[in-house]
Amino acid sequence: MATESLHPDHLQPGHTVGPWHIVQVLGQGGSSRVFKVERDGHPYSMKMGLRPLSDSQEALAEEVYVEERSAYRRLAREAAALFTYSSHPNLLRVYAVDFWPNPSQGYPFLITDFIDGDNWHQWRWRKPPHAARLVETFSDVVRTVDALHRRGVYHRDLKAENLLIRREDGRPFLIDFGTARLPGALTKTIGLPEGVLHLVPPELLAYTRTEAWKWGEPFQGGVAADLYALGVLLYQGLTDLHPFNPELPDKELLAAIATISPKAPHLLNPLAPRSLSDIALKLLEKNPEERYPSTEALLQALEAAAERERGTPAWKVPLFPSEGSPEKPPPQESAPPAQLSERVREAAEVAPGRPRRARKPLLLLASVAVLALVLWLARSTLAPPPEALLPGSGRSEKGSPPVSTSARSTPSSLLTTWLCAIAGLGCPGAQVRPPEPADCPKEATEAMFQELKVRTASPLRAVVDINQPGDMSETGVYQEGPVIGRLTVGDGNLPEGTVLHGRLWMGPGIFDIAGSVERPAVMGRYTQAVLPNGRKYPVCIVLGDRDGRVPKEEGSTPGAAVLARELPVSAVWRWP
Repeated sequence: MATESLHPDHLQPGHTVGPWHIVQVLGQGGSSRVFKVERDGHPYSMKMGLRPLSDSQEALAEEVYVEERSAYRRLAREAAALFTYSSHPNLLRVYAVDFWPNPSQGYPFLITDFIDGDNWHQWRWRKPPHAARLVETFSDVVRTVDALHRRGVYHRDLKAENLLIRREDGRPFLIDFGTARLPGALTKTIGLPEGVLHLVPPELLAYTRTEAWKWGEPFQGGVAADLYALGVLLYQGLTDLHPFNPELPDKELLAAIATISPKAPHLLNPLAPRSLSDIALKLLEKNPEERYPSTEALLQALEAAAERERGTPAWKVPLFPSEGSPEKPPPQESAPPAQLSERVREAAEVAPGRPRRARKPLLLLASVAVLALVLWLARSTLAPPPEALLPGSGRSEKGSPPVSTSARSTPSSLLTTWLCAIAGLGCPGAQVRPPEPADCPKEATEAMFQELKVRTASPLRAVVDINQPGDMSETGVYQEGPVIGRLTVGDGNLPEGTVLHGRLWMGPGIFDIAGSVERPAVMGRYTQAVLPNGRKYPVCIVLGDRDGRVPKEEGSTPGAAVLARELPVSAVWRWP
């Protein structure tokens, strides 16, 4: 159907953007949305920026103008990279670059190949590969990076989400060149990225400590940084763990990245060949000069390992036993606000590679004893004190509810970080507790009740999460984390179709009280509204009535809540 001018957040299957018919919403990043589209019966991928280019720049605040231009340059950088190098068999071809709904005030988008495939994690989880298959696919990725490096292009964002492996033939494709360093182009300044802190190379931490990024001096992120990222991918493939626990408090995580070498993959997973384990560790060296000098040298190391191991039985044994489930939670690597409710298997799990059962009972008993001791120490030092879990025991910035809490860094917790890294165990991450009551930010209450003229008693309703699959007549299954809602009943100047960005909390400790009966409940808060015309407002809107809680329905579990897909929501002056 013909589509009026909408914000990209509002585009849904059935809408059209020029001649492109939207079939599916594929992904949501911090600066763009990705859709599967069709034209003349052929599938394509459409990536659209979230900010339009405006003719009346003088009417825009300077920071908005800068943000618009930054988002546009990111998409333009990606289009330039793909236009120039898309002849490579492992890169996407570009078919169109345009603005919607018009060139002067539209949202920029580009059309590329559609890849029916899985990202790096999903591919490994769908059918656990043996070492030979892992090396074959990983080597194809390295060859692609090598071809880019030979032309002076550095991806600078190599991670699981930016690596798609086509189901049809297993061919890997590199995607998302928005931060790529291109020859002759200005280098994008990079500070510490949100959500993927556990993936950054040590030299980026050193760069930020100099505060050079504050003065606009770019982080070059050349060969060495891409090699480190390849090391992370190989480490994940061999262990099904991150080199560094993403659940650690930031201070301890940064200290670990800067000073601690990851546990060797072959010690975490006895099925991982020692030769590949050594290659992964060399790629993750703290000093960039101690890594391989080039992707060509890395390829030679991989080929030598394959030549030595090819005749051994272990080379064709799956690196991990299949659990019979094709889908596991993917990672939070690039999770921007209100995206990816699923996550990589938490590093807090103690499943470092499913080692073989010990042959001798005494060895097994000793191993269990050591493991129990380490876990006890880790839990006792990293877990918050009991009083920290009680309602009202913590403090947060007024009007800014926390999404998680972290244990304070102490000598004992730093010791635990070291112990966890040395022992190769995923230690308990920070516990997530419900946010505390707090006054809404002044800008949110002014936006809601003065400019948008929303009434606190108005019967607002919303789809809880527009990314929840299935029919609206069915219930949905929700996990704790970011959600994107959409108003089905609006009020004042907050109309139907407004998109709401927010978060859900599952507990424990969240209850809905009806009379004298307590029922496990979900707490939901929406903090930003995007109107159909694209204008954004800070808001304080809670899920359910003004108490901000909705009881879980039958079939819910501690980690997954069953709820109706559409529920009442309420504008409030104060977070309950």
